[in-house]
Amino acid sequence: MTVDQQQQPQPHTEDEPLYAWSTYQVSGGVEGSGPSGTCRAERTARACLEAALQAAVVHSHAYSWGQLSRVSADVDLPFHLWSRAPVAWAEPGPSDTVTWRPGPAPHPR
Repeated sequence: MTVDQQQQPQPHTEDEPLYAWSTYQVSGGVEGSGPSGTCRAERTARACLEAALQAAVVHSHAYSWGQLSRVSADVDLPFHLWSRAPVAWAEPGPSDTVTWRPGPAPHPR
């Protein structure tokens, strides 16, 4: 394998899991969604979700949380219809930290 091949991203195959992350906010009883994305590695998806939550806290007085899920890519369906298995959810904690809990996020407070 050449250096160029090592630096080129490898194409994703449908049987490889992906990790989707999404952020949500609720303020004044109104729920909304924020940034979201998909990563090949769980660690990368967690880092992206943490960064998005920390940014949301700085710029909003809304309650924010995020969901991390393992997804199965299906090129015949739009992204929001892909099969998802919740891995963990997160919410901003004290002193610019993010608190993680396993499974799906509970209904917003």
